[in-house]
Amino acid sequence: MTFEPLCEIESEKALLGSILQKGTYSGTDIILVPSDFYHELHKRIFQSVLELLDSNIQIDPVTLANHLREKARYKNEDKENEYIFGLYSDSVVIQPVSYYAGRVKKFSDRRNYLSVLTQAIESIKTDPDDNENIFTHIESDLAKISRSIPGKGLRQIKENKNELIDYVSLMFETKGQTAGLKTNFHELDEVTTGLKPHELIIVAARPGMGKTTFALNIASNVALANKTVAIFSLEMSTLELLIKMVCSRARINSSLLKTGAIHKADQEKLLKAIIEVTSAPIFIDDSGALTIWEFKSRLRQLMITENVSLVVVDYLQLMNDPTVREGRQQEVASISRNLKQMAKEANCPIIALSQMSRAIETRSKDQRPQLSDLRESGAIEQDADIVSFIYREDKVKEDVPEDKKNIAEIIIAKNRSGQTRSFNLLFSPEYSRFDNL
Repeated sequence: MTFEPLCEIESEKALLGSILQKGTYSGTDIILVPSDFYHELHKRIFQSVLELLDSNIQIDPVTLANHLREKARYKNEDKENEYIFGLYSDSVVIQPVSYYAGRVKKFSDRRNYLSVLTQAIESIKTDPDDNENIFTHIESDLAKISRSIPGKGLRQIKENKNELIDYVSLMFETKGQTAGLKTNFHELDEVTTGLKPHELIIVAARPGMGKTTFALNIASNVALANKTVAIFSLEMSTLELLIKMVCSRARINSSLLKTGAIHKADQEKLLKAIIEVTSAPIFIDDSGALTIWEFKSRLRQLMITENVSLVVVDYLQLMNDPTVREGRQQEVASISRNLKQMAKEANCPIIALSQMSRAIETRSKDQRPQLSDLRESGAIEQDADIVSFIYREDKVKEDVPEDKKNIAEIIIAKNRSGQTRSFNLLFSPEYSRFDNL
């Protein structure tokens, strides 16, 4: 398979000619590197341009030629010197530098995509690995090119005026209470002002504290408001999750459901809950062993057809990243970083459940969790916008007062955009349900 070269040599020449004539290069909003140029000499010229700029030396044909000579970058000095002086004297630059830089970058990205796709075709033909692994690596390579596309760069703040006015208007309308996604847990919505797009929210607890139930309750509350929710369950099956959500909605004891001993009066409530939950826009992946790259791939596929409002991952430590070889801490750090990146890409909050270190059990007095108890990596704390813990005293101590039983303390230990504090919820394990007190 052969292709015509994807390039625009005239734009490369116009850009370099403009730099030589102006004596400097601001970089514009398009960040270029030498490999973005197609013409081999242009790569070497631009490398020298960047180095001269870094040394605060004004660029002209002489300083550029001297630099190329000192760095032994000439291949045919006389001929290439003539070419450089031609760029300086013959270039007719009409458009802004950003226009030519944008054209150079456009064709560079297309060449990179073409290279990845060409290699992908070869891999599909010859690689003995599983299809899913091959396709995941291809998608990962394409995503790396997409991520290399620069952001907005520096902009005068007046360009953000409308965005600021919209935000202030929303604060007036809601009286500052909930600007993000409502969870329907009143104090959680108050302390976070709702879950925001781009946020990574960690919910951590020791086993048996109810973190899966808590996340499912939030997911159900969001989905029943007709907002799309994606749940990635690495531990429980779809049926198990559905039973939890249905029993929570109907307030029916799940153990009675499993034995078929549901009172006739509750059967209608159960049927109604089944209809409501299964009609909600909830998508569940219960694959179990899931790599971070498979997670990103499947979420991107869903984003093609759905406007995803919330993602739940149960739980972070069961994920793996086969590209990391330096140990489990580095692997968890990579997973955490990619979850945060995916929250930005999907433009929705991601709730990731997390296990905690067993060291918490060795504390004899107060076993309330703290940030240092997050298991396996400090990067989780660093990447997360919100870190919350679930603590139930009746799970830790034998003799607790009646008013402490079935009370769950939700501890907001980190909140990047707001306050940290604790509040209580009523926990009904038989219903798989948390409620506002």
